[in-house]
Amino acid sequence: MFLFGRAKKKGAKASPRRAPVRPTREPEKPTQEVQEISPEVQENLVAQVEEAKADTGDDANKRRRRARPGKTKLIGFDTSDGRVVDLFDEDGAETAQVGRCSFPVGWMIVVSGPGRGECFALQSGMSQIGRGEDQAVCLDFGDMAISRANHAAVVYDPGTHSFLLGHGGKANIVRLNGTPVVSTSDLSDGDMIEIGETKLQFKALCSNNFNWVEAEDEGDDDVEIA
Repeated sequence: MFLFGRAKKKGAKASPRRAPVRPTREPEKPTQEVQEISPEVQENLVAQVEEAKADTGDDANKRRRRARPGKTKLIGFDTSDGRVVDLFDEDGAETAQVGRCSFPVGWMIVVSGPGRGECFALQSGMSQIGRGEDQAVCLDFGDMAISRANHAAVVYDPGTHSFLLGHGGKANIVRLNGTPVVSTSDLSDGDMIEIGETKLQFKALCSNNFNWVEAEDEGDDDVEIA
């Protein structure tokens, strides 16, 4: 009997069968349903477009100007932080802190260091200098080299109308015009006081030329008895 086809050789390995290649099918695209717009909706859209086109004239500009809040920024000698301030916003307005002193004998002004620009009024007697709230010259501006209480003191003597600067015995040195203060030193108008990183300038009001006691006596002489 004869067999048609190729005869297999002895020892030859049978070739593996290949799986038939199936053609890839493209994923079906989801069909989008087209929604029809009703005539009422179309008329509404057209009306909105026409209104937007007509709202580009002077009336629109006037409405936009009225919608803007009134803001005012100070210029010139401006010492603020650059914020825009609403002059009519009473709720957001910051209340200025005003310090008052009756019959001051002089002032202590921070001219350098933390708190630069602050001013403190001095009264007759002793005015303590420190970081505490109970100090007459409260230097609580971040200079930690200043003690909380009685780091230094300014004394006004109403009998001689003179000023003295005293050291409170703290570790950090108090300098008067560059010289360390050991005990007490005479204080004159315009003197510079250094404590830590803070520099103060002393301005005197009362002296032999003017003081509140003699000014009161002069006022009594002007009173006429009817």
